[in-house]
Amino acid sequence: MQLGKDTGISLGFLAGTTLGSGIAFLFQFRAYEVIGSVTFFGIIGALIGLWTAVVLRQRQQSDPKT
Repeated sequence: MQLGKDTGISLGFLAGTTLGSGIAFLFQFRAYEVIGSVTFFGIIGALIGLWTAVVLRQRQQSDPKT
C-alpha cells in the first residue's frame, strides 16, 4: 500500500481526533472543550500525517535500492 498525501492526512486526522477525544475524556472536559480538543488534535494529526507521507515519499524516491 502506498502512503499518499490523502492517506497520510486521513490516518493522521483519525489518530489526532482519537487522541483528542481520549484526552477530553480523561480530563472530563465540557462540551466546548471537547470540541476544541478534538479539533486541535485532529488538525495537528492531519499535518503530521501529511508531513510523514511527504518524507516517506522523498526517501522512497531517493533510495537507490528500489
